[in-house]
Amino acid sequence: MNIFVTVGHTRFDSLFKQIDEISRTEWHFVSQMSDGSYIPKTGEHFSYSSNIQTHYENADVVITHAGAGSVFTLLEMGKPTIVIANIDRVDTHQEDLLRFVETSEFAQVCRNLSTLEALLNNVSKFEAKPYCSEPFFAANEIAERLKLID
Repeated sequence: MNIFVTVGHTRFDSLFKQIDEISRTEWHFVSQMSDGSYIPKTGEHFSYSSNIQTHYENADVVITHAGAGSVFTLLEMGKPTIVIANIDRVDTHQEDLLRFVETSEFAQVCRNLSTLEALLNNVSKFEAKPYCSEPFFAANEIAERLKLID
């Protein structure tokens, strides 16, 4: 199974340590690790990519931090996804997005790294509900109210 791991622009060393602990020969990891100080021993890794879409497309499953841009892109693609709370961060702003994804059954959610292996084992069994983005048509109205356009 090809597994792409992305943490956006945030450090998440504990995730990569956990991946090294649960690694299996049948799992091939490619990890986007930002500026983390822990260097994964498992699979390939890099800091950033200007072509992250290709990594999404080549993966059988994506493990992503709960960054809205990453999560909604993956949901729109219909890509099997595990959304994970970055426990290395001090704030807990990701919890709202985790709760939304979990209650809507759009993807698997990981709040504790000790459950990551079980979630990966469950990828083929988990039936995500399709996500449909709502078009946003209020941009002109907002711009008019802010007197940005006439």
